[in-house]
Amino acid sequence: MKKAIRPPENWQDFENLCKKLFGEIWGCPHSIKKNGRLGQPQAGIDVYGKPKGETEYWGIQCKGKDNYINSKLTKKEIDTEIKNALNFIPKLKTLIFATTASKDVAIEEYIRIKDIESCKSGNFEILLYSWQDLADFIEENSQTFNWYVNEKQFKEQFDFEIQINTNQENNTLQPKFLRTITQYKLETETEFPKSELIGPRLLMFNSSPMFNNKVNYSWCKLEVQLRNTGSVVIEDWKLYLQFENVQKVDDDFTKDVFMYKSVAPHRTCWAFEKELQIGYFPLAQSPLIQKDGREFKCFCIPNFDTNEVKIKWSLLARNFDKEGEIILSVNPIYETKIETKYVNNKSEVTLETNISEFIESKKQK
Repeated sequence: MKKAIRPPENWQDFENLCKKLFGEIWGCPHSIKKNGRLGQPQAGIDVYGKPKGETEYWGIQCKGKDNYINSKLTKKEIDTEIKNALNFIPKLKTLIFATTASKDVAIEEYIRIKDIESCKSGNFEILLYSWQDLADFIEENSQTFNWYVNEKQFKEQFDFEIQINTNQENNTLQPKFLRTITQYKLETETEFPKSELIGPRLLMFNSSPMFNNKVNYSWCKLEVQLRNTGSVVIEDWKLYLQFENVQKVDDDFTKDVFMYKSVAPHRTCWAFEKELQIGYFPLAQSPLIQKDGREFKCFCIPNFDTNEVKIKWSLLARNFDKEGEIILSVNPIYETKIETKYVNNKSEVTLETNISEFIESKKQK
């Protein structure tokens, strides 16, 4: 038989518990807040926040009952707090009654009735969580469980940090792009025929001994540094990087077919090209101990027309998840190529600019 979770000894601790618990449930531990301070009018709300993915506020009325013995939430209390909550600004989407009182069939029925009435009137939905409901939530949310049940509070906590370095000035991305300026000129008798201009170019291009040995200088290298900044070991973990405003992504794994078989068992970084995503999976689910870290490299080619690349990262672990976003500025370097094309019609005389990846043959030493 599992040990029962006891309610807090006073209403102040109960309010703190509700803030901690629903901050974890809603995925907004840093933005959930207590409403005002002791003695100020609270419009029926003790704790409020916007759950992850929501755009409107949810409010909690914390009802701690004296001595927690044979104390029940009354219909009169419910009516009063609903009326008060209508004055909360901005308008609430959901009102939650969280109480240390035991479950009560009559009160739960009354809450359901008031919920329907409120929703039909265009107001907030109304929910009730008794202490048994809250105890279940505590057991299902490990950070609150450790903080409250194990009395660890801030002595032990999970935390994780990620840094992405480009090794460029101001930590920007500096892809090299080819800017081709095509000028269309009217063909005249004093200029060379088109065939004489094109022929030597093709001959020179195809005669290069390095024709099939090329480098794409549009790729940008990213050095990703991970670190466990908490006081608890992170176990069974993996990391995803989701890129925005890029054309391509790639990992740092060898492209040498002769080496692939020997090094494949040690691979930790994977590129998911269609999803524009990089995944990092530590070998044999190696734990990330306190103050320890990992490093890996990956690559991307930014869009030609963007000035920033967004990287949304998410860490998934056994007892801990965290996510965030890193924005890198893009400062391209352009190689300019000017080419001329001849036309017969004066209306076709114009100037065009095209941006593409910069690919050229490797230079021989």
